[in-house]
Amino acid sequence: MRPLLAAALLLTAVAHAQAPARAPLKPGSEKPAAEKAVAPRPSPATVDATNPDAALLRGLLWAAEPAPEEIRTLAIEDLALLGDARALDPLAALIWDPNPRIQQAALRAVALFQHRRAEEILGNVVRHPRLPDALKIQALGGLLYQRTPTARRSVQDVAADSRVGYAVQNAARSVAAQWDAPAAATP
Repeated sequence: MRPLLAAALLLTAVAHAQAPARAPLKPGSEKPAAEKAVAPRPSPATVDATNPDAALLRGLLWAAEPAPEEIRTLAIEDLALLGDARALDPLAALIWDPNPRIQQAALRAVALFQHRRAEEILGNVVRHPRLPDALKIQALGGLLYQRTPTARRSVQDVAADSRVGYAVQNAARSVAAQWDAPAAATP
């Protein structure tokens, strides 16, 4: 509850920071001189729509707020569409949500980022002993999107690791084969 309160306060602070400062009143004038010369302010909806911080905060609030599963899933997907890497850590926390659909949506969102932190989160999901195999297989697919030497090494390590389940190991072999497929297709 405290993070939600802090997020709401942050959203309010962002809105107040965007409001222009009011000039003092001149004697005998009803409106400040600065207000007479300045065009009318846009509505709060248009101001917030152009502010990436407010959009990120709204997405985080909708993703974490107790709401129907579909609403939370859409908010998580919207966080991925924003492309703001600051959303990666909250998305990683949502992987531990008790709802499997929220977990899958959060992992899909993390996999859409080509970022060092996203690669780290995906690798941690694959190596974690308590997460379900379906999430691990989904994370392996996300590592394919990263296309870095360290992601490739992680996939190869999982393919050779006998401690992971057979399904995860087999999926890692399949991802490793897909990694090499585009290079073999070019002449």
